[in-house]
Amino acid sequence: MKYSKVPQNNADPNDPAGYTALREGAAVVARPERRIFRLAGRDPIGMLNAVLTNAVPAHGDRGTFAMLLDPKGRIQADLRAVKADDAILIDTEPEGAEAAKEILGRYAPFSRVKLEDLSDWNVLGLYGPRAADLLGNPDLAEHETTRAEVGGASVLIVGVAVPASGYDLIGPADSLGTIRGHLIRAGATPASHDAYETARIAAGVPRFGTDITPENFPGESENSLERAVSFGKGCYPGQETVARMHYRGSPNKKLYRFELEPSSTEPPEAGDEILQDGKKLVGPISSVDIVGWLTSVAPFPVDGKTYALGYLARKADLEAPMRAEDAKILAVTQA
Repeated sequence: MKYSKVPQNNADPNDPAGYTALREGAAVVARPERRIFRLAGRDPIGMLNAVLTNAVPAHGDRGTFAMLLDPKGRIQADLRAVKADDAILIDTEPEGAEAAKEILGRYAPFSRVKLEDLSDWNVLGLYGPRAADLLGNPDLAEHETTRAEVGGASVLIVGVAVPASGYDLIGPADSLGTIRGHLIRAGATPASHDAYETARIAAGVPRFGTDITPENFPGESENSLERAVSFGKGCYPGQETVARMHYRGSPNKKLYRFELEPSSTEPPEAGDEILQDGKKLVGPISSVDIVGWLTSVAPFPVDGKTYALGYLARKADLEAPMRAEDAKILAVTQA
């Protein structure tokens, strides 16, 4: 199936100006990779609350960020569910889209809900401290929605908090292309996918399909637990595994954000092993333990540091020196 894309408007992937605007101004980011689905019918919220790891509020304009799990508790997709008039819009990463479509499509008929694949819809991001000024200052909490006209086109506006504060605009790709041009003329800086990825990784936000896969459990990422799991809602597939890992046990590996010193040779890459000196052997010589690996590396450095995400095994000593190949790891925080 062919999917429509929002024009990139000449955002330079090698120009950090887009990243600077994300932090200090207003950056517009085309996100054509996101997949959009529409749920409408008798009770789409009730249906979602039976299968998602997080609760969709029954009242108001707030939505949620959540995951779909298999019966063993492994993550099949993460997604955002937001309210749009009398329906719910689901947007998800492309790597989780087919699983989300299959799982939601399986439950929809029992709730008299229709699932529609909006293949000609996209997401357009507007992020940074000046983003609100360009949209008339909509006061929206994270995942809260409002419908507005921007640049002559009607669009759904969603409040965003990570990896940068701002808004996501959801609608037909043709309309978003028009809106993108309007926002740039109004003063927004076109930012590349690399600028967005750098902001995401620097903020310690995992991406499904890259940092999280269908082999992972929610308990392996603190970010996922905090943002996408409610321990107070009703049952959903995989809930027992999530609760058991959270309350009783420790996973064999966990996701972390790393600050790395620039390498003197090759820059670190996804897949690089994380190394730590092990037991003393002879004299100054020690064994080297492989204690993890990188999953994402920021496309360009920030403030002289390279940021990355990756997994550390339970055996890793967080207080002892580590390196990714020959790049020294300066700081480690949970992600």
